[in-house]
Amino acid sequence: MAALAATVAPEDLYKLTFLSNAVISPDGRYVLVEASRMNGPKDTYDRTVELVNVASGALTHNATKHAGDGDYAWMPDGRSFVFVRTVEKQKPQLYRYTLATGAIAQLTRIKQGVSGPVPSHAGDRIALTVTDTDPMPSAQADFAKAGFVPKASQKQSDIRIINQLFFQANGQGYTYRDHTHIWTIAANGSHATQLTSGKYSEGFDAWSPDDRTILFDSVQYEPIDSGVSDVYTVPSTGGAIAKVASPLSSNGGFFFGNDGRRIYFLSGDVRDAAAQPALISADRDGSDRRVVIASNTVGWGDTLLADMKEGGGLCAWPLPNHDRLLLNLDGPGYANLRTIDLNDGTRSDVTPPQGEAWSCTITRDASRTAYLYSDFMHPADVYVASLSGGSPRRLTNVNGAYLSSVTLSQPQEFSVKDPAGNSVQAWFMPATGRAPLDSARGDAAKHPTLLDIHGGPETQFGQTFFHEFQLYAAMGYNVVFCDPAGSTGHGYAFEESLENNYGDAMFADVQAVMDAAVQRPDVDASRLGVLGGSYGGYATLWVIAHTDRYKVAVAERAVSNLQSENLAADFAGKNGLGGGYYTWGPPWDPASTDYAKFSPLTYVANVRTPLLILHADEDTRAPIDQTLQEYTSLKILGRTVEYVSVPNENHDLSRTGSPLHRVERLHLILDWLQRYI
Repeated sequence: MAALAATVAPEDLYKLTFLSNAVISPDGRYVLVEASRMNGPKDTYDRTVELVNVASGALTHNATKHAGDGDYAWMPDGRSFVFVRTVEKQKPQLYRYTLATGAIAQLTRIKQGVSGPVPSHAGDRIALTVTDTDPMPSAQADFAKAGFVPKASQKQSDIRIINQLFFQANGQGYTYRDHTHIWTIAANGSHATQLTSGKYSEGFDAWSPDDRTILFDSVQYEPIDSGVSDVYTVPSTGGAIAKVASPLSSNGGFFFGNDGRRIYFLSGDVRDAAAQPALISADRDGSDRRVVIASNTVGWGDTLLADMKEGGGLCAWPLPNHDRLLLNLDGPGYANLRTIDLNDGTRSDVTPPQGEAWSCTITRDASRTAYLYSDFMHPADVYVASLSGGSPRRLTNVNGAYLSSVTLSQPQEFSVKDPAGNSVQAWFMPATGRAPLDSARGDAAKHPTLLDIHGGPETQFGQTFFHEFQLYAAMGYNVVFCDPAGSTGHGYAFEESLENNYGDAMFADVQAVMDAAVQRPDVDASRLGVLGGSYGGYATLWVIAHTDRYKVAVAERAVSNLQSENLAADFAGKNGLGGGYYTWGPPWDPASTDYAKFSPLTYVANVRTPLLILHADEDTRAPIDQTLQEYTSLKILGRTVEYVSVPNENHDLSRTGSPLHRVERLHLILDWLQRYI
């Protein structure tokens, strides 16, 4: 008799393998991929480099024989790859792994440590990034007058003196003392050369075709807007940097044209939070600027949200002769690989318009691409696809044993029209477990149903594996999720429609979705819950302040007060959440009433729904005061509210937090739902 499938549980996170960074060898024979697995006893993650044989799919586990290796790149001949290794109490250094022998050799011994290796086309040099950190100042005290000899730790001050915006980053802490610069080394590790320096940081983009020039991004001034950047070039042997002039403030380098004279880069305007940058080509100084893809027409990269990661970002590679570009682009509820014709901007699918594709790389001849792919029923695996057509092929099945052991819920897509006439994409996940019974009703055919609202808001839900949603279904809850106004993947107009109607446009869409969902015979309309994190936490607070429809709510890392959020978050500047100053005016100006108008805290007295509000102590994306303002108000009002404070975690708790905290978080949410629904 076949064994019965198990129920999805919070502890299943310990059984899953999370993949990232798929890099195919130049000859197409192998793919490198990083595997991350939870280590329960150590309460951390074991990260290893896996080597996948493209022909057979065979996987060599922990190829470099050292946990924590990563940040790798193939050498152009495909016979070896370089990677970054961190040894305890030492700065990370670059190593080389030779396929034929398995030999590993250390290449660098740079005091500050290295990251981001990128070999030149010829393979004779490797570009690196190296981060200098300013020392803390000496303590401002005359210890002779104080009458004691200070300990070493007392001689150096721990007081931070800050004179710039964007001095910290979620998950990284205070970053204002760090300055990342570009270096090169010879392929054997010799001749370490620093190319850039100073108080501003630089990020590597590309080698020129002849390897004489390096393209990089940098902000060489003190900005007051977040997300700004310029594109520069520097001779690869050292010399003066040169700016690629652009009339817009947000520019990100892509690659050089085939002859090395022209540069391709993304260019946009940070004043519009929903703006999608244009693809531009220009001469090295920025002259002869040509628009390849117009602004607000393409959703660049992968912005799908789940608890396995936060979006896959953008992967992009010029194909031979630089007439086409391979990259991943957002669609409605999916992200796939496509090519762009750089002459006329036309786009063609390489992989089907479904699921979530990211982390793409190509072979030397650009005949094949390797990438990561996930869908509703499968976490990420390594796939390969031919750029000339045909069906993609899956190489790995790292979670196959787990998936075959549990019962999963298959989301069912539907759509509704909102009051503005927009089509809102949504999904319904039927409960797979027995419904938590309402003692007054005792109706096992109808299930309590949860609405989950995504963060961002410039992200989207869609066709990717979401353990948390499968857990809710296993516990007997139907799950509804959707892409309301402001979501990516559905066109610029839909994304931009939220900006001047920040709470109401989202609310109208999720209410329309739930109006449709409750018509199903398996939904108990009297037992609905609403949940969300980040902007989804904001949305949850907004929803329960505007309707009593939901019997329970969970808001995580929420924003309750747009005025203080736009002055205190790690990204806070002139632009900010919802566009900030550019959308609603100065946050400090009493005449700028939209901050209060669109803040859930303004309507907190209307909240009657039992609320669990959860926040990580080190969250700087949505600072802790956002939760405390809502929580304190509700306690004063005598409402049912509970505050969960999670130490030593940041805004990404649900995706990258410590294993134990991630599991505890799920149990806390399930307990709250059970209590009130």
